[in-house]
Amino acid sequence: MIMTRTNRPRAAAMAGALGILLMCWTAAAHAADAPTSIRVGYVDLVNAQILAKVLHLTDKSVHVPVTWIKFGSGGDLNRAVAAGQIDFGGVGNPPATIGITRGLPYQGIFVLDELGPVESLVARSPIKSIKDLKGKTIATPFGSTSHYELIAALAGAGLNPADAKILDMDPPDAFAAWSRKDIDAAYIWEPVLGKMEASGGKILMDSGTMARHGYPTWDVGVVMTDFAAKYPAVVVNYLKAECQAIDYWHQHPKESAALIAKELNLTVAETTREMSGTYMIPCQRQLTAGYLGTPEHKGKFVGTLIATAKFLKAQNRLPGVKDDAVYAGFINPSFLVAAVKR
Repeated sequence: MIMTRTNRPRAAAMAGALGILLMCWTAAAHAADAPTSIRVGYVDLVNAQILAKVLHLTDKSVHVPVTWIKFGSGGDLNRAVAAGQIDFGGVGNPPATIGITRGLPYQGIFVLDELGPVESLVARSPIKSIKDLKGKTIATPFGSTSHYELIAALAGAGLNPADAKILDMDPPDAFAAWSRKDIDAAYIWEPVLGKMEASGGKILMDSGTMARHGYPTWDVGVVMTDFAAKYPAVVVNYLKAECQAIDYWHQHPKESAALIAKELNLTVAETTREMSGTYMIPCQRQLTAGYLGTPEHKGKFVGTLIATAKFLKAQNRLPGVKDDAVYAGFINPSFLVAAVKR
């Protein structure tokens, strides 16, 4: 087209119109790549995910409204996954193993936390050892990391689960039963653990020691498989917020304790105690062989899932064990790799 003085305005108008159309198309395409909101399931544990919530890091990063849904345990969260009620969540390695084996549609994308003395087996007097639990009544949330550690601790002492009466109780119900003296012991997490100990309970075993005995426990952040396939950029942004929260935990421990205490209705002393027994792994380190590894070379968490599945099968807690590749396929570090690089 030969440009003349008469057709220059028309060309400029056409270019402007095309620019507006292109902007509208880009905006529409961007909107199609993002959900209208996301639903995050969480267990009210003392970890950096609470900071991501209260500091609004997640909202700011994903750029859509976030609905936070609280659950009593990883087993409860698994049921929500089966019902399609959440987009993101967090479960311990035993409930994750159960979920993988049963075909729940999620994948592990980052390490929420690694558990130490924050979860422990506590018993009332005159019980002095795990062997003394034979014939006693013990509370723990079924399908949780505590449940897994309880079974493993009993087995290490030569006891079967059938040798004791094990009741399925979330922490608040377990503490109520403890206060009524309806139970003799509990494998439970803070802050209920601390309340039981303060009222005369004796710690018989903790999850940090169990990890050294070959039974590590950790909580893994999960995303629903369909959501990840549809909104990969949102998953990366979600993880950026989680990484920021972990960094804040390490860089501002006092402020973190105060914020978490307020959110979970705890004292700062209770929160500080829980923080000391819970290990937050910086995101870059999560991509090493000791944790998730990389997409090309998965880390030791895969082996932990496989070992957990075999243990639960041996204890008749799982109907069977899947091929190793199924558990390896659950761990997907690719989104975290992208989040760390940004």
